[in-house]
Amino acid sequence: MKSFVKGLILFAVMIAVAVPVNADTEFKFSGQIRLREEIDKRDFDTAKTFLTYANLRTRFGVEAIVDNNTHAFIQFQDSRLMGGNTQFGKPASSGLNDGKNVDVHQAYIQVDRLLVDGLGMKIGRFEVNFGNERVFGAVGWDNVGRVWEGGIGWYDQEKFRITGFGLKATEKNNPYYHADFDAGGVYATYKPYNLDLFWFYEYDADTTGYWYNMNRLDRLNAGAYFKRVYEDLKLDFEFNGVYQWGQQPRGLYNPLTGANKDKIDIAAYMFAFEAGYTFEAPFKARIAAGIDYTSGDDDPDDDKFKAYNNLYPTAHKFNGYMDYFVDAAKAGLPYANAGLVDFILRASGSPYEGWKAALDAHFFSTDKDYMYFTDEGSTVYSKKVGIELDATVSTTVIDGLHLQGGASIFLADDDFKMAYTGATDTDPGLWFYTMATVNF
Repeated sequence: MKSFVKGLILFAVMIAVAVPVNADTEFKFSGQIRLREEIDKRDFDTAKTFLTYANLRTRFGVEAIVDNNTHAFIQFQDSRLMGGNTQFGKPASSGLNDGKNVDVHQAYIQVDRLLVDGLGMKIGRFEVNFGNERVFGAVGWDNVGRVWEGGIGWYDQEKFRITGFGLKATEKNNPYYHADFDAGGVYATYKPYNLDLFWFYEYDADTTGYWYNMNRLDRLNAGAYFKRVYEDLKLDFEFNGVYQWGQQPRGLYNPLTGANKDKIDIAAYMFAFEAGYTFEAPFKARIAAGIDYTSGDDDPDDDKFKAYNNLYPTAHKFNGYMDYFVDAAKAGLPYANAGLVDFILRASGSPYEGWKAALDAHFFSTDKDYMYFTDEGSTVYSKKVGIELDATVSTTVIDGLHLQGGASIFLADDDFKMAYTGATDTDPGLWFYTMATVNF
């Protein structure tokens, strides 16, 4: 915690110096302490018991507003597994150790009015949230959260807002050739219809592991987001859609066989739609149905890569709270490039003042067949996945404290069990959590 204390001291010095110099500077402080206890048995393995652990996230931010126009914001964050070890392998709790776990989560300059009304910008390190976070999201559920470094500029008017952004995903600082990962694009909102249209480009120039001068990624993404609420009819509709194209290497270069010296074209897509109906008070119950569909790749040997990349979403909000499908590609799981089809049913309501309850049902399958091997060595192709049920309850009956809890079960198909664990004699996936949050 020494670095955190040093940071607070530095802020105090800055404030003491700045306030007398600029009387038009206003300071605002914000923070959050969030504790989440989890009981986890998501791996289906009958030989393993439940894991029980807790994550603690602490955030503290200071915002300086100069001349009611320019903002300087810095936010510290400490994210830890309670009772976990330091980077030196020693206990961070109960021991005389400095966890050195505090980092700057956000640090940016924002100008609300840049020469003309409606024109503004933000530069530095910051969270990026667009639409409902299906494409770009800060992943608030995560104990760390996603941030970007770069710049955003916007032109905001009564009926529309246009945002341009340039973000640095990776800075290699290579002295011989460009090897960075950059992303940039435009996000436009037409306010009368709550319609968003966006386009952005990702270019990863790193060639490590690939054939000579072959960069890792050259991808374009174009899409739309739409949400409409009809108050009189008690109906709401929400839509996401993205199409991806460009090029990427077929795979890592194999110097023994000479394989993967070529690139393949990207041709992938995603769409998600949900419709809901809200009943009259007192319970304010809502029922909804929807689909979240991502394309899969059915032939790894052709010249098209058709598996949709989920990009940078707040994934926990969409394809089930148990997060089976968040990092499938990174984990190298057999269904990683098969695409996901998620039929969704939702029900929620407020049975008592200050209480909310919800139940989501996800019926999963894949867009294309995934492959796995049986114990006898035979090959099986399947699209079957399973059903996930997520129940949550939250309350604010204790002033200043937000309490939330949930229980989830995943009833996997035998094919999915084999692909995931290599066995069919498995338990259902189970996961429970309780979470307490104080925002100030």
